[in-house]
Amino acid sequence: MKRPHHALKEFLRNKFGDSIAEFGPALFIVLMFLFFPMLNLISMGVYYGLGMVLNYNQVHEAALLPAAEANSNTGPVKKSIPEQWQAGMGQFAKLNGKPETNITYRTGMSGPGGGAGQNETTDKIVMVQTTIKCNPFLPIPLPIANIPGVNGPFTFTLASEALMENPDYAGSAVAIADDDD
Repeated sequence: MKRPHHALKEFLRNKFGDSIAEFGPALFIVLMFLFFPMLNLISMGVYYGLGMVLNYNQVHEAALLPAAEANSNTGPVKKSIPEQWQAGMGQFAKLNGKPETNITYRTGMSGPGGGAGQNETTDKIVMVQTTIKCNPFLPIPLPIANIPGVNGPFTFTLASEALMENPDYAGSAVAIADDDD
């Protein structure tokens, strides 16, 4: 007489090995449509974080420098900081080219001067826009299309603003901006 748990085993397991035959296609689907795209998604988040570190360092330095020095293609904001970043943290991002930096200035709030007999002062704000183009961590070969982040390069454009330490450093590069308040 058979025990009831053996009957359940015989019911669930086929004697012909069908379950092992289905393992290969199932593993292919899990890897190609879940694991590798998730790995690329995680790497995109890491690349974004690394790009934000670069952008934050650039905007911090641009807030301290005169506009002519900050906008210089050989200056610290557009050349030195990205080069140091690429030699350090940036080497973990699979870049497709060099980071591009755009620096703009705008006027901020106006207020009375800080001392006796001083005129009205106006804050100056610097905005640094950094564009990085990255390749996926693990390109998935899809013959159908070139999908950014899966098998094609993708672009991040990161922007940050900071108050100028010395408003006189912004010079005449300040654009007239409409207040949204």
